[in-house]
Amino acid sequence: MDVFKAIKWRRSVRRFSAQKVEREKVLQILEAARLAPSSSNRQAWHFVVVDDPAVITQIPDTVPAGTRRIVNFMKEAPLVIVGCYSKALTHYIAQLAGHENHLVDVSIAMTHMTLAATDLRIGSCWVGWYGESRLRNLLKLPRKYRVVALLVLGYPAERSTEEAIAGIPARPRKTLGEIVSHNKFGENY
Repeated sequence: MDVFKAIKWRRSVRRFSAQKVEREKVLQILEAARLAPSSSNRQAWHFVVVDDPAVITQIPDTVPAGTRRIVNFMKEAPLVIVGCYSKALTHYIAQLAGHENHLVDVSIAMTHMTLAATDLRIGSCWVGWYGESRLRNLLKLPRKYRVVALLVLGYPAERSTEEAIAGIPARPRKTLGEIVSHNKFGENY
């Protein structure tokens, strides 16, 4: 699939079929993350693949009580990838300087995974709601990792169309004129 088609075709899928995502496709999705750019090529990310239904159904219980209804959909998902970064002295130095590159790095890698999944006709939904300490305990994450986001994956329950995966209509987007300016402010790009 052309990258622009994948960008246009991608949607936040929240209803999945019971079909498991094949290991070879999971590896392709993870390979897309591995190839992502990172600040100073540190590649300080780590991804936890969760495919045990007993664990997945507990993930929504780790979020703050008022947000559980937002993430309850993932209980039916066959796969969740937890995007983390590895704490290191260089990240602390960057944070002191006001640069949180590690968060951007993991986000770029997870975007690569999202587009790779879309290309493979696998639905995805980026989730930023999580209770880190409870999620850390559930997944037995080593202390050196901090969670950035979750990527919920699976084959869509609804049929896909030429316009979108799972047939989900496009949501409104701002125009380029609303989000882009030229270095000579006031001029449209």
